[in-house]
Amino acid sequence: GVKKMADNITASLPSNLLTTRQYEEQQDKLLNKEDDLDRNAFLTLFTTQLKNQNPLDPMDNGAFVSQLAQFSSLEAMTGMRTSMDNMAEDSKSERFLLGSSLLGKNIERLSSVVSGGGGQQVTSRANLPLPADSGVFNIFDASTGSLIYSEGFKNLPAGGVELNWNGQLQDGVDAPVGQYKLEFIVNRGDVQSVLPLMNKQKISAVSWDSEKQEMMVEMEDGSLFSMAEVGRIEI
Repeated sequence: GVKKMADNITASLPSNLLTTRQYEEQQDKLLNKEDDLDRNAFLTLFTTQLKNQNPLDPMDNGAFVSQLAQFSSLEAMTGMRTSMDNMAEDSKSERFLLGSSLLGKNIERLSSVVSGGGGQQVTSRANLPLPADSGVFNIFDASTGSLIYSEGFKNLPAGGVELNWNGQLQDGVDAPVGQYKLEFIVNRGDVQSVLPLMNKQKISAVSWDSEKQEMMVEMEDGSLFSMAEVGRIEI
């Protein structure tokens, strides 16, 4: 009787009208897909649903309110994401501007390569954990590897050692301005050790690491490290 009449009415409806049961089946198919619906797809589905309601079986009020709540939540999340993206871009711009102002500045760090020559003094520092019988401070041309200057030391006490190079060759002539490699070797009995050196280097470039979302600093020796690792900065 009544069920058969309803089935006949449903069968006679235009193809673009859906009953509540047909709509729910359609929703289940969409929700079971692997890809989530984006904002535009949700709006298209929602407005299409409103336009194509079956007048004999309109959408339940509870379902309508529930979808409006979903839409409001989606709008809020979209707005929040946009704000966060804008904040991230502003932060990136500020940090990049700060990084660009560091170009040419000096950083003291563990490194064996420095800019020198031209009679300009270079000061290098080492830490001697134990006294040493002797030591030698060598300067090499970084491009050719040739030794251009050497200075020897005797009876070195434990502690900090300051090593100075006057930017000249062994014969007192100014070395060409360029990149030089420094080496400090100490001898204690039959044991020979190469000590790490603290030297000043210039910042040659800054870049943005999109994966780490942080500023990277490139030094004149080609080494690259994060801005967070930078300590003291000098003119």
